[in-house]
Amino acid sequence: MDQAEDVVTATRLRFNENRRDWLRSARAGHPLAYIIRALPEAIARSFPALHLSPGDRLLDFGCADQPYRGLLPSGVVYVGADIAGNPSADVELTEAGGLPLDDASFDAVLSTQVLEHVLDPRVYVSECFRVLRPGGRLLLSTHGTMVLHRDPIDLWRWTSDGLRVQLERSGLEIVAFEGVMGLAATGLQLFQDATLGRVPRWARRPYASLLQAAIAFWDRSESDRARALNALVYVVVAEKPRG
Repeated sequence: MDQAEDVVTATRLRFNENRRDWLRSARAGHPLAYIIRALPEAIARSFPALHLSPGDRLLDFGCADQPYRGLLPSGVVYVGADIAGNPSADVELTEAGGLPLDDASFDAVLSTQVLEHVLDPRVYVSECFRVLRPGGRLLLSTHGTMVLHRDPIDLWRWTSDGLRVQLERSGLEIVAFEGVMGLAATGLQLFQDATLGRVPRWARRPYASLLQAAIAFWDRSESDRARALNALVYVVVAEKPRG
């Protein structure tokens, strides 16, 4: 079996529940401590741009363990969708990655750290567009520059321009575009990830703590404009045009 066949086979795996607690904990010495704090903060800042009201419907497309469900305003209907095997999902995706849901049936779609893992991003974004009502909005985060992280596979990265084109070609219009963890901080993150395994086991937590502190320092020095051009993660709000 060649590598391409390995990837296709991996896409048929069921939902992987491993490491969820690890990915949500920003404890001291965690090698992703800074981004684990910064990304949820950025998503929370962007959430009001969805303009949700009581009675509106939100689809969490690739819901995992529903980490952002608590951000929903009272009275908003939440529907979680994911691949087979996720006990938290209300809707199971088709084998092709589609949604067994009606056209224009949601006021908002939430997609957090999913796009880099799907077999065909065009299909995924098109499905987001299809299920949105005219005027509905998508809140999406995905990676710009990041090491490989399989869950169960990891296929794509975007430049800021490339992500804009990916969304706009589906018919969506960009409303807001934010980078999380700018270029200098991302460089330090990659350096840490490349060297952490060479550090003696007893020293890894202090080593990661030191580098995560440096990442936080350098990220504070970045402008919002610089982060929107080059970042570890991008957070985007896009709208399906009315009419």
